[in-house]
Amino acid sequence: MDIELLENETILSGLRFPHKIRKVTHIVVTSGRFSCIVDFRTYSLSAPAMAIFLPGQVVESLEADDEFAGFGMAVSSDFTDSMNLPVSLQERLFIKHTQFYEITGEVLEVLSSCYKQVSSILKQDSNPYKEEIIRHLFSAHFYGLGYYFHGQQSQPTQMTPQQELCERFIDLVSDNFKEHRDIGFYADKLCITNKYLSTLLKQETGMTALEWIERNVVLYAKSCLSSTSMTVQQISDELDFPSQSVFGKYFKRVEGVSPKAYRQSLSKD
Repeated sequence: MDIELLENETILSGLRFPHKIRKVTHIVVTSGRFSCIVDFRTYSLSAPAMAIFLPGQVVESLEADDEFAGFGMAVSSDFTDSMNLPVSLQERLFIKHTQFYEITGEVLEVLSSCYKQVSSILKQDSNPYKEEIIRHLFSAHFYGLGYYFHGQQSQPTQMTPQQELCERFIDLVSDNFKEHRDIGFYADKLCITNKYLSTLLKQETGMTALEWIERNVVLYAKSCLSSTSMTVQQISDELDFPSQSVFGKYFKRVEGVSPKAYRQSLSKD
């Protein structure tokens, strides 16, 4: 079954970072505080809280204080799709950049109960209906979360026009870096010149437009090298490079080592 239960050790040290998320992953913080960097955005949560990580996202790091305790579940996209949740509910739960929540003690109790029930059912090897039981349990779980989050009022963040432009650029790069590594593509989308885009980003973020693009490409490649069994050729293909050789030179120019050397260094750690 495509369900993995996560406990403290798995959450904190069971993953190699940067890590490419392959399953819909829930982490519930029951005590303490944790922070993480996901797709270049930093999030910090104090208990009780919940985070949802989506397939394709890259978790650059995850840190927790000494009081941290929590649990979680990782579920394949095939399994979540099989629940046939309404599109509106899926959008509410799984919208990019909005899946980090502070929760009430009541919601924490519900999440804890769900985790314990799933854990118990998974141990019932002789139960021929356990997958269907868990599927219905998860459906009820997601509907409950959808109702809770529907009532949450998000506070709009006041940004300057320049900051809004930078935010739009960062979102565009996050969505298109596999196919587009040229600054002109993004400048055209934002209706500004290449020079103005890079100057603005340097002023607001400390990095130029090209550095942002390169950072996305290489971090994604590093996450594939560290947390998947994909070959260098497969990673090159996914990132739409014309050849493995071109990808290798690009990676080495930005990272300082070849993709193969980077993966070898991980096995020594």
